[in-house]
Amino acid sequence: MTKSRRFSRVKCVEKCIVETAAGPCEVRLLDISLKGALLEHDANLPVAKGDRWKLLFRLDHSDIILEFGVEVVHCSENLAGVKFVEVDLDTMIHLRSLMEARTVNPEQVRYELEFLLDDE
Repeated sequence: MTKSRRFSRVKCVEKCIVETAAGPCEVRLLDISLKGALLEHDANLPVAKGDRWKLLFRLDHSDIILEFGVEVVHCSENLAGVKFVEVDLDTMIHLRSLMEARTVNPEQVRYELEFLLDDE
């Protein structure tokens, strides 16, 4: 069975930090969409579906830090898929710009953002 995604993902390999109940931990952001991200973590980070974290990462060559409240929606081995549950307006603006810059179809990102706003 093939799952279709409502929101396209762009590759975005970046070091970032997740703040968990056990404290901060460095992880690697593998890809990102307007609704969530895929993270790679070390085996020493305890991860369970439903965990809530704060995800922070700095944009390349910038002082801008994107901050998301996230919830783990799936995890296996050293990967965790998270959905964004808290995002402020500034972070969403920067995320949109990041997505548009790293995709071959910036118009798709604008369409998805409109869909996201209509859905809420």
